[in-house]
Amino acid sequence: MSETTSPSSSRSSPHTGTVLPQGRPFWIVDGKAYDFTDWMSLHPGGAMWFRQTEGRDISALLHTYHREPEKAKRFLAKYEIEELSGITVRPKVIVPPRASEGVPPPPDEPPPTSEHDVLPKLGIPPFLLAPDFDARTDLPKLDYREQGSLLAEIREKLNVRFSKKDLKKYDRAFDAVTWAIGVAHVAALALLIAHLLPAWAFVVIMVVTRTSLAGSGHYHLHRKWKDQRRFTMPIGKALFDINYVGTSLIGSDGHVLLHHPYLGSGADVKKTFFDSMLRLHPILRVPGYTLHKFGICLTGLAFRAREIARFERPRRNTPDGRNSAPDAIRTDFWIIRAWIVVEFAACLGTGHILAWAVQFFITLWFNTFLVVASHDFEESVTEQELAAIPEPLREDWAAQQIGLSYDLSVVGNRWIDLFLSAGLSPHRVHHVLPWQGSGFANLASEETVRQACERVGITWERPRNLIFGRFPAVMKHYLLCPARPAPPPPPDFLPSLLPPPPPPGALPPPPSSVKQQVGVLLSYAADGWRGVGV
Repeated sequence: MSETTSPSSSRSSPHTGTVLPQGRPFWIVDGKAYDFTDWMSLHPGGAMWFRQTEGRDISALLHTYHREPEKAKRFLAKYEIEELSGITVRPKVIVPPRASEGVPPPPDEPPPTSEHDVLPKLGIPPFLLAPDFDARTDLPKLDYREQGSLLAEIREKLNVRFSKKDLKKYDRAFDAVTWAIGVAHVAALALLIAHLLPAWAFVVIMVVTRTSLAGSGHYHLHRKWKDQRRFTMPIGKALFDINYVGTSLIGSDGHVLLHHPYLGSGADVKKTFFDSMLRLHPILRVPGYTLHKFGICLTGLAFRAREIARFERPRRNTPDGRNSAPDAIRTDFWIIRAWIVVEFAACLGTGHILAWAVQFFITLWFNTFLVVASHDFEESVTEQELAAIPEPLREDWAAQQIGLSYDLSVVGNRWIDLFLSAGLSPHRVHHVLPWQGSGFANLASEETVRQACERVGITWERPRNLIFGRFPAVMKHYLLCPARPAPPPPPDFLPSLLPPPPPPGALPPPPSSVKQQVGVLLSYAADGWRGVGV
């Protein structure tokens, strides 16, 4: 079985180091291996989720991303891989080349095995994970059973109180407000160009509407994705990109499939999302990150989209002769990317480039701090955070979601704060019920979730003030902490400005000289333009 599921360089990205499986597709659920190739197109939530999780253990996703997961489990036996039917699959290491050649592995290397293989780096760019992360051993095993867990109790109470139709009403109201905000966003640009809106008002409106629209995109990203033949529409999920921070193209995986189910663990890429910025000297951090994101905004994500289509999810034939289709063309993604460039070009051509630059800078940094303010990522999960969770629930998935997430407040009205905080006003409910499609549905569900939590002894804390409570802490961490060491840069990029590579196995020291620091800054900024990093 190993020869059909182990990673191959033929699907490895030459730019980001992403390694993906080839051969017969497989997914692991509760210790059993399945081939969902035939089910993908029938999945009510869309086929895209399976393409991004091939070669992974998706047990947490099945249990936490469905309103009624027991129904989803009923059809699994039909797709179990015959060779492994009835066998409990335990993720094992991939056979090291030296071991297969008869050379014993070194003492610190796990023993080789021919068992079913799970992608150790989850098939994502390795710079998003800690260097020593290994999904085969490091994915958290928490309690999200259909019966007996806190999540099961919350779902049971919620299903009694709200039908699917009830929640859909909240989703439609949420989308109506989103449309109104979108109209205001476009109108502000038109009025600026027509000299009917002062530059300062344009900046204020852009910051507010971009943050609000990104919050709407945040929820659309969690919704069902049905491919419309070769294209995906409408544009709701790509609104995640409008604030210059979110990236819906890869956020569907990094945010929806990794951050939410594995919050606070080594698989939670949101913890390392801005770590590249921390490799810069504090003085260079603001200009470096701004230039990096400016490059990603104009060209970087377009290059990244091409790379994904070419290397990571192309059409390919499996060993049994079946064809694995690539993702449908992300029409919504390209529309938003085009709109961002049009805004920039329109302001440049009409002499309003300074107003555009100011709103870009404020929107970028406000939303960057906002992204990390909803969790305490300044340090690892601490005993103090876990102490707020009753002892019997320390390993309960829903209890950890509540304990490690913050609701955010801006003006004090939860329905307005929902948009001003990019959807993070009811953040704890969103983490416990990630399948819900809107912030309005989250706010309506909050009382039910709160009562279930208080019944088991989990205190429901008040929302934290974003501006005066969370921003000072995250700004201190991301702007003032000492520079972190970086991996060796590509040898062909500005070699005269870069320090020599460290010895094998050693971490390079942080740059010390001005010349080295400038080299790191230029390398980091250039990476944004070519779509490397986040």
